[in-house]
Amino acid sequence: MKTLELKTRLLCEGANAMDDETVEALSDQNPQKVLRGGLSSGLKAKIISQEDQLFRRKDLKKEYKVNFPLYSKIPTALKLQTTENGLVILENDEVIGSAEVITPPDWYGQEVEGYPITSILTQHGDQLVGSVYEWCSLFNTGEQCKFCVIDRSQKVPELRKITRKAELIMKALEKIPRGSYQGIGLNGGMTFTEGRGLETMIPLVRRIREALGNIPIGVEITPPQDPAFIEQYAEAGGESLMMNLETWDDEIRQKLIPGKSKYCSKDSYFKAFEATVKILGKGKVSTCFVVGTEPMDSLKQGIEKVVDFDVIPSPLAGRYFEQFADYPFDPRVNWKDFLEIFRFTREQMLQRGLMSSDKAGCISCGMCDVIGDKEQ
Repeated sequence: MKTLELKTRLLCEGANAMDDETVEALSDQNPQKVLRGGLSSGLKAKIISQEDQLFRRKDLKKEYKVNFPLYSKIPTALKLQTTENGLVILENDEVIGSAEVITPPDWYGQEVEGYPITSILTQHGDQLVGSVYEWCSLFNTGEQCKFCVIDRSQKVPELRKITRKAELIMKALEKIPRGSYQGIGLNGGMTFTEGRGLETMIPLVRRIREALGNIPIGVEITPPQDPAFIEQYAEAGGESLMMNLETWDDEIRQKLIPGKSKYCSKDSYFKAFEATVKILGKGKVSTCFVVGTEPMDSLKQGIEKVVDFDVIPSPLAGRYFEQFADYPFDPRVNWKDFLEIFRFTREQMLQRGLMSSDKAGCISCGMCDVIGDKEQ
């Protein structure tokens, strides 16, 4: 099994830790147990498959960074075990790869106005990530996305007090060494304003740009109703925008993302895609599809459609949060299907001459998908 295939399996299936040291590493990476709205909570590691380790040429020994679920209640085929030679990945008691847990940066131990800094910003690869508005108005109407866990984070005492974090993000950036990251990704929940949440980002983007100069800044948000917000975002210094369709099939959209389906039609995404590509440029606009929510044919239709708008699709494996007994989202993602979707997406992008020039946010980080990875 090649390393890219191993990464794909970890994203889709997760793994079980066979020792306390690996579990503690997960806690060190996310000490406040922050749960983002999407699918980003997991163990961050560098991996290489046993097959690729056998190559003598160093240029063929390709490591991949990955952020995958580490389950304690759900049994998985892949196991992680700490040995005298480091962390290994096992299947049926056979070593199939090795892993190196990514060590959290030194600044993780700091506080900002009495709050742990990791409740404000965390590091994903060479990116800083934070929620500007850690709530979503769809929870107020009971129409939230079924996989979203923003409300779960808000039940953590340290987090529920700081729903709006713009001021704290600025103060956190003062404490984080500038050379330790290459871009900043900001996200937040949907609002019922014309900006759909982007209006909460623009003032902060402007402040970050004034403070840090040319640092790449990307935002993940629901498409604004008025394209003027996209223009304001670009003028403030935003470089890229991610607007997630989540799933393509209309019936599934109504069940899985009822609020977005109701208030943000696919046509509204298309209009926002078209406007944003014109404003920010080709290679700067992306959208996520949650693999495991719909049939492959439907998913491929959605990928073809967004590529036609010069938008980069980011297929993500649906992820189950086992810590919640009532968690309503239970995706089933076959890793071979996931790899097929990746190859299909890559082919569509090649035909269109589309590639990412994004230096901030999810696409740039690349630990939760494989769009930026190359097959050996």
